Formats: sequence, structure tokens, C-alpha cells
Amino acid sequence: MEKAQKTASAVLATAIALTVSNYFEQTGAKDTVYSTSDGFLFENLVFANNHATTLEEKNVTPHANVNIMEVVDEEGLTGDGSQLSAEQLELLNNGLVKENYAPLKQLADFLKLETTDKKAETIITALNAYKETL
Repeated sequence: MEKAQKTASAVLATAIALTVSNYFEQTGAKDTVYSTSDGFLFENLVFANNHATTLEEKNVTPHANVNIMEVVDEEGLTGDGSQLSAEQLELLNNGLVKENYAPLKQLADFLKLETTDKKAETIITALNAYKETL
């Protein structure tokens, strides 16, 4: 039974990857989309998180458009010189709530923020402190 579940998960992951690839080929405009565990794609992280709350597996996975070359300016740069995507900036500016725990944790990891624990409140505090440095 466990092998069947792993196979089903691999098939779903492949299907989502193909859907994401097709989406970027057809639209090309967005630099990131988000998928939920049931295979739905969302351009908006908040919408993806809202949908994920209705599912058994509440994971939201970001997918970057590898076909986009971005012009980097100083706005949106992290401390290590990496650029935040528009969705990451939106999350940082408007989405610092416990319901966005998974993407907030990913953002904190991307920014290499060190926290005493991985609780939502701690990550939100660290991201608010980081936001003050921008």
C-alpha cells in the first residue's frame, strides 16, 4: 500500500510540474505560481493558502518561471543581494499572519533569518524585524 501511495504522489508531482510548465509557456507573464496538493495553480499566494486550508494536505508549493530574466535594481534586494519576487514582497508587506505559516517559513529560510524556533509567531517577528531594515 505504501508503494502505491508513493507512486501516486510521484505521478501527481509529475502532472503538477507539467501543468506549471504549460502555464508558463502559455502566459509567461508571472514569475511565480503556487500549486496546492490537489494540483490547482494560483497566481496569488493568499488564494493558494486559502484553498489549501480546505484540503487534507495543506501544502502550498511555489514554482518559479525559469524563462524570465529579471532586471535587478536595489528595491527588493535581500541582505545577501538576492532579489525578492513580487509575491515574496507581497507576502512580506501584507501576509504576515499565522495562516501563511508555510510560505512565511520558506521566506525566512530564503532570507537566511535565524530564529530561536520555527513557530509562526517567531518567524513573523523575525520577518517584521527584517522588513524594518528595508
